[in-house]
Amino acid sequence: MMAEDFSACAAKVHVRFKQPVKPTEMQKMVEDLMTRIALDSVNAGTRLIGHIKCIAEVEAGKYIACSVTTHDGKPRCSGSFGADSQKLEIIINVLQYGLDKETIENIVNREAVTGFGDASTVTVEDLDDHEHDVCSGDHKH
Repeated sequence: MMAEDFSACAAKVHVRFKQPVKPTEMQKMVEDLMTRIALDSVNAGTRLIGHIKCIAEVEAGKYIACSVTTHDGKPRCSGSFGADSQKLEIIINVLQYGLDKETIENIVNREAVTGFGDASTVTVEDLDDHEHDVCSGDHKH
């Protein structure tokens, strides 16, 4: 039986950089995004993080996987991007207890849109429910 305050969000983030970005810089951006989603969720009232996970892939087919399961927001990551890239695709999945779905979607959307700097274009696609626009939109920086 699931607790009444369980909610989840799944989103796909499309990032296009104006110039190629180094693999280590992209990984730091992804790690920082995961941390901000976790800490924003905790600050908003998440009681328990089931997981905040992502798979981030560059155009060369290389990827990293990151996961946050604690309230300190520290991500654990594996994999490598391998080379500079101008495109990054990220699937984010959040499972937590304490916040409603709309709040989690708003956090993911806000952090994804602002997390990659002015030299990028970011689009967030809601993978849960394409009729629900909270986790969707096209945002340019």
